Amino acid sequence: MTAASVAAGAADLAHRGALWMVVAIGFSIPISTALDNLLLAGLLLLWITSGRYADKWAALRSNLFVLFPCSLFLLHLVGAIYSAADSVAILRSLDKASIILLIPVLISLAPGRHILDRALLAFMVGMLLTLSISFLLWLGAVPEGGFIKGIREDPSVFKMHITHGFLMSFAALLFALKYREAKRLGAKAFFTSAAALAAVNVLFMVHGRTGQLVLLALGAYMLIARFGWRGLLATAAAGSALSATVYVLPSSALHERVTATVSEIQEWRAGKPAALRNMRFESWSNSVQIIRENPILGVGTGGFAAAYAEQVQGTSMLAVEQPENQYLLTTVQLGAAGLIALLALFAAQWRLATRFSTRANTDCARGLVVAMVVGSLFNSFLLDHTEALFYAWLSGLLHTGASGIQHDDRRSVAL
Repeated sequence: MTAASVAAGAADLAHRGALWMVVAIGFSIPISTALDNLLLAGLLLLWITSGRYADKWAALRSNLFVLFPCSLFLLHLVGAIYSAADSVAILRSLDKASIILLIPVLISLAPGRHILDRALLAFMVGMLLTLSISFLLWLGAVPEGGFIKGIREDPSVFKMHITHGFLMSFAALLFALKYREAKRLGAKAFFTSAAALAAVNVLFMVHGRTGQLVLLALGAYMLIARFGWRGLLATAAAGSALSATVYVLPSSALHERVTATVSEIQEWRAGKPAALRNMRFESWSNSVQIIRENPILGVGTGGFAAAYAEQVQGTSMLAVEQPENQYLLTTVQLGAAGLIALLALFAAQWRLATRFSTRANTDCARGLVVAMVVGSLFNSFLLDHTEALFYAWLSGLLHTGASGIQHDDRRSVAL
């Protein structure tokens, strides 16, 4: 055996190991941040040692979508040059922004459709585990505390309720897609039950408004994508039925969050200090004022906290680290250029999804865009580890070819 063949074998082993790291990340995302970081480090190491740099470059060069996440990260690098923030804040912001580079890393690995299927299966297994423990916690069958983040009245499990609700909403979409593709009656029954229980968990158990809104948006997308204008009518009917349910079940999580939202809107007044539970509206208002003063390039990467502290200086308003809105955070720090880059990223995903080889992949990709667009209205999702990792991980897997997932079909199972 020659040295060249040994090196080739080692590179091939590293490449396959990297792909299995990608699959494992799917299970880890809803379970453990520490495990996420360990797997990401392993993936990067194996990506480097697997070689094949000419093939990786060719995969990137032939994929138009790569330009969009890379452009957004490049703007963060440029923003670091003129940022007024200290070096620690700049480096922390760049570290958060760098997760989006997982998209080109995954695309360069050229995982086949069988890897996408296995990765999604791993994620769904993680979410089924989360769903099972959440119901057991809600029923009082497992104790609070330990690794469990929530309580019986708000039964989130491995993550806080915003993240739990967001991931569970998307899991409901995946279960619904699996139901649609299943051929056997038993499989259809299983995935129908899983989707229904995930929806119940989000709407009536866990107290996260983001997850509830994302779930409703994903349901509306599926109805409209399937039935067109009739889907709009079905969405309106479903919304009316859900509204009625809110009043029929006043103790539900959905009722509690709707009531809280209405109360917060009624209490908030622009320019006046808000109650702690109502800080989101205050941070939005002040962020808009900062944008008006720095509309083109913003205050620079990592500069939000310093700019916001200056904005509220001399008032009784509290300084915050981020505005709980990704669009405002991006615009404050990177200006109109950053906002355009972010919206272009989402728009490109939506448009390119029509090129995918299966309807399920198209709906999965567009569902991801819907979930991120809606969730980012009320959270800085690209700043949050789990949400940002989930977005980059799934985007990279789905956009692994210039025209979608079209290779290794014989070894794969349809989503």
